[in-house]
Amino acid sequence: MGKRVLSKEDIWHLAFGAAALATGGGGQCPTYEQFSIQADAFFQEGHTPSLIDPMDIKDDEVVFCNIGVGGGIVFKYSTLYTGRYQPRESWLKQLDLTTSLNSWSKMPADPRGEEHIKKLIELIGKNPLAYIPFECGPLDTGQLFSAARRGLPLVDGDLAGYRAVPEISLWKLNVYDAPLTPFVVQTTFGDLIIFQEIFSHQRFEDLCRHIAMISGGSSSPVVSMEGKYVKMGKTHNTMSLAIKVGEAIHKAVDGGDDPIAALLKTTNGYKIFEGKVAYHVNEPEGGFHFGYTWIEGTGAWQGKTFKLYYKNENQISWIDEKPYITCPDPFTVIDKKTGIGLSNFNTMEWNPGREVAVTALKAADHWRTERGLKIYRPKHFGFDIEFKPIENILGY
Repeated sequence: MGKRVLSKEDIWHLAFGAAALATGGGGQCPTYEQFSIQADAFFQEGHTPSLIDPMDIKDDEVVFCNIGVGGGIVFKYSTLYTGRYQPRESWLKQLDLTTSLNSWSKMPADPRGEEHIKKLIELIGKNPLAYIPFECGPLDTGQLFSAARRGLPLVDGDLAGYRAVPEISLWKLNVYDAPLTPFVVQTTFGDLIIFQEIFSHQRFEDLCRHIAMISGGSSSPVVSMEGKYVKMGKTHNTMSLAIKVGEAIHKAVDGGDDPIAALLKTTNGYKIFEGKVAYHVNEPEGGFHFGYTWIEGTGAWQGKTFKLYYKNENQISWIDEKPYITCPDPFTVIDKKTGIGLSNFNTMEWNPGREVAVTALKAADHWRTERGLKIYRPKHFGFDIEFKPIENILGY
């Protein structure tokens, strides 16, 4: 079974390239200095990060997916359930003053511990061969580091399809009707919640999201799957793709070339708009970030206005209020000079006048199936817009 060992530079390319594919979500791309603090500490601990090809996994071998669920929560919930109060011992005191804790109430030393993973191993009686990212985004570097600290590789792939998505029901396990139970959810309070049965993949999303809303804005479900589900479909090796994208962008920027052209060449993608950021709005609600962004066109798009709607990630777009590229086809707003993919979670990135391009790809093959389009389409977000493939809209 072959594994690809990654260097620090590979992982930096992964973070940057994944941001260019992540449709505005999947975490925010760090600066190189921020990345180095985490990466240098990781390598100094003596770990070896590696990727395993999904096609090398046997059908009956087990793979885990450790998911981070969360997004924006309103004032009411952030006040009652914040997990960011520091130090945590003082937060425990505040909770006791307001809710009167029990004698056995205790706060985990590490709010991102791995008790839920240990419990799932106990429940299914098997250890995982590897871990697989839920989606493609900058946070996959953390998935890689965590897997290596457990002594395991990360699968060279993701379950959303070379993009990030806002809901944990929007993955290929739903398209291919894969079972979910048992699974375990952990919160920053240290709660461990075991699910023996679940009604549907959408119910899986709804329950984990509401747990996040009353747990400081995040929850951590861990799910097991057989290798046969990991291998279903044709969308594989997406971590390697992200590395190639990041490397191509960095090479272009360092050489004074166009990072957008390098991105499009590497992904065989489309440039669907170009312009300057005009306005960006962000509203946290229900464990998500919602909003719109407007971009005033330049060059071939001079005089036109591009508008996008996002729910964590970019979902729907319009040009001059006429529907344009929509989910499940992924599109990302990219800085024209640096090639960095802009994050909807950071309003500071959307300064008016910032020069950007919007790049897009055809959706992963599982989203173009009948069931895939029933699960993931504009109507899922309440828009009465029929999905049209990007190649049909653009004519090539």
